[in-house]
Amino acid sequence: MRVLLLILSISIISFGWAELNPIRDYLDQPSMQSFEQAVKHLNSIDTTESLQAELNLAYIANYEAMRLMELAMAKADELSAAERFSLANMFLGMDKYAEAIKLYEALNQASPKWSCPWRHKGEAYYKSGNFSASAQALEMAIQTNPEHYDAYIWYAKTLYQLARYEEAMTALNTALELDDNEEGSHFDEALPDDELQSLYDDLQQKLNK
Repeated sequence: MRVLLLILSISIISFGWAELNPIRDYLDQPSMQSFEQAVKHLNSIDTTESLQAELNLAYIANYEAMRLMELAMAKADELSAAERFSLANMFLGMDKYAEAIKLYEALNQASPKWSCPWRHKGEAYYKSGNFSASAQALEMAIQTNPEHYDAYIWYAKTLYQLARYEEAMTALNTALELDDNEEGSHFDEALPDDELQSLYDDLQQKLNK
């Protein structure tokens, strides 16, 4: 965050924005209120000839997100399950897998029958290259919710990486028989149809050898 703050400060000065009080006020004393004022100010700037306002908005938005995440992590034990899940998904979206997994594991212990944290922990393990741990987490997601479409998809992807092709095809076919909207979690990122088709074709090729 310090590096980001330094870069943004240099950017503001370099483009002659040192006099913009809302931006400086936010950098000096970051808070939700000062952030809102800075955003309001940046939105009022004419951007027809320069993208600098948008770029500075991106900087401070990222800085504010990191600031709030640090605050949330400092109070992780006090967060509700839903808040902890949201925070974990933010870390997952930022490719901070170790931090995400730690939060998902706490949710698994506190709410072992809640399928979504198991599923997302499986994704975090998958993206970090730990396919065995991913498979275990996804098996728990399916056990706690046998109709969790997204869990079967990630399970199929994981089993493919483990060269368990027959099981992967079974998982994929099971997913395709389910309603992909049934889970209703806005945190589940739908995989593109071409990616699913590619996985299906690859599995067919492996099984027909």
